Amino acid sequence: QASEEASLRALESLMTEFFHNCTTNERKREIEELLNNFAQQIGAWRFCLYFLSSTRNDYVMMYSLTVFENLINKMWLGVPSQDKMEIRSCLPKLLLAHHKTLPYFIRNKLCKVIVDIGRQDWPMFYHDFFTNILQLIQSPVTTPLGLIMLKTTSEELACPREDLSVARKEELRKLLLDQVQTVLGLLTGILESIWDKHSVTAATPPPSPTSGESGDLLSSLLQSPSAAKLLNQPIPLLDTESEYICSLALECLAHLFSWIPLSTSITPSLLTTIFHFARFGCDTRARKMSAVNGSSHNSLLGQERGRLGVLAMSCINELMSKNCVPMEFEEYLLRMFQQTFYLLQKITKENNAHTVKSRLEELDESYIEKFTDFLRLFVSVHLRRIESYSQFPVVEFLALLFKYTFHQPTHEGYFSCLDIWTLFLDYLTSKIKSRLADKEAVLTRLLLSVLPGHRYEDALVLLLTEVLNRIQFRYNQAQLEELDDETLDDDQQTEWQRYLRQSLEVVAKVMELLPTHAFSTLFPVLQDNLEVYLGLQQFVVTSGTGHRLNITAENDCRRLHCSLRDLSSLLQAVGRLAEYFTGDVFAARFNDALTVVERLVKVTLYGSQIKLYNIETAVPSVLKPDLIDVHAQSLAALQAYAHWLAQFYSEVHRQNPEQFISLVSTALEAITPLISSKV
Repeated sequence: QASEEASLRALESLMTEFFHNCTTNERKREIEELLNNFAQQIGAWRFCLYFLSSTRNDYVMMYSLTVFENLINKMWLGVPSQDKMEIRSCLPKLLLAHHKTLPYFIRNKLCKVIVDIGRQDWPMFYHDFFTNILQLIQSPVTTPLGLIMLKTTSEELACPREDLSVARKEELRKLLLDQVQTVLGLLTGILESIWDKHSVTAATPPPSPTSGESGDLLSSLLQSPSAAKLLNQPIPLLDTESEYICSLALECLAHLFSWIPLSTSITPSLLTTIFHFARFGCDTRARKMSAVNGSSHNSLLGQERGRLGVLAMSCINELMSKNCVPMEFEEYLLRMFQQTFYLLQKITKENNAHTVKSRLEELDESYIEKFTDFLRLFVSVHLRRIESYSQFPVVEFLALLFKYTFHQPTHEGYFSCLDIWTLFLDYLTSKIKSRLADKEAVLTRLLLSVLPGHRYEDALVLLLTEVLNRIQFRYNQAQLEELDDETLDDDQQTEWQRYLRQSLEVVAKVMELLPTHAFSTLFPVLQDNLEVYLGLQQFVVTSGTGHRLNITAENDCRRLHCSLRDLSSLLQAVGRLAEYFTGDVFAARFNDALTVVERLVKVTLYGSQIKLYNIETAVPSVLKPDLIDVHAQSLAALQAYAHWLAQFYSEVHRQNPEQFISLVSTALEAITPLISSKV
């Protein structure tokens, strides 16, 4: 006893010295060697057991647990069975006695050490390992501790490190799978009982614009009025302990769902309960109350409530990411989609108090990210499966996704939503191509008979129009000016270039699906901005030093700047679409392409002759780069149509050589002055 106490004092003093900022590196190495030597001694664990129960020094506790960890993971085979029994008995007792007073990182480390023993010895030598965890969860006093043990077990045993044999890994997974039904039942019970217990007090909530709203989509999404009623219940106010337990239970579920297969063990009542908690993320009222009441405690409460929503969405996304769906689980999956889209409707609902954007801004950023992940998984993994259900309203879903996309509070959020639309457009394209081998038929019958209802067409035209509006300063100046156009990212593009590129990819994919609609939407917008640019010639006056653009009013300069920036973007859009006029569709789309190329040839010649980029302007730092960019983009767009010109030469010029010769000679006239002798 005396020697143990003396060792503890010596260890405490060594640890304090080691972490003191005046200790030299040389002395630290000496201490490290002493500690390593001690850890290697047979029976060192007995001292460590005494240290753990007798010290308050965090460093000493952490060191002692590291000694145990090393013993269990690297030397366990050589430890006498009597010693193993003692360790298996003492460490859980220690955890039970001190779990409420230990710092959380020490408690978690101790849990991990006990789970490491289970990893080696359960069930042969440590038969009550898992039973003990279940008992901890079921006893109200130790529920949080049991949940921490369960999550650690799921992490360490279901997805073990490489130091276990394949046979042992398989054995552990099978043992855990045998427990899944029991565990999921317990977790469902915990979440349900906490929800029900607190729902009583929330039965008569204060009236608010967001409570009790039943949306018009509800009938089509949820099929049963009782389900709709359930999801419209007010969200209960939980005490801190209950919130902590719920967050631990949801963390356990998220990890379990990452490796257990989809099966009927995941019951409808569990799914419904998870969705109840997902609603915490949509609860802007709680966040507002915490902001109004102002205290840091209330604010923290609002954040915790939001966090429960984030954790619940993590559980849903783990289930969503599984591509292999057994037949018996498909109905559950449909129910999940219905409930999540009810939430999507809730957060994109407009009323007197909110615009959609202000509502999204009030939600936790992580919650929005999780929700976007859900939508991405739905479209990429499950849309093909769900589209065949007559009771799932895909067109209404697209309307909600549209609102959600174009009211995103951040650029990153908007980019992520554009990615979802890209996935959706890819899905449509591949579906049509697989159904119709004949490409001409794809183009003529597209979205009329092939897809379930040609109303998709309206959604895509709406998407195209809105994406085009978003890249134009004319409609979206405030947001576009926030984008950085100087700093290059890892892909060597600025934030503005990335924004434009992602937007143009969506435009191009809609063009592939709906060429006529896309062209008739884009070309008039391009034409408007071209008129402004071509009309600048009349404002060029001769001054003492050369030519000057006689537009000086601040407002006129600003409008010109916006128009030139938009023209530059739209020229890039037209260039991006060049591939959809060549090949098999050359003849069918000849007239549209000819219109575009004639305009491009005209504008490049105009730019080369007038050299607006060399002319004095009222705000040279802004307008000169704009004018240079427009000329550069018009040349780049024309270059993109080189393949079309080649096909024109080989297929059409015999019947109509004058038209071809005119285009090429004008293009050469535009390009020649730009080739300097220095090149």
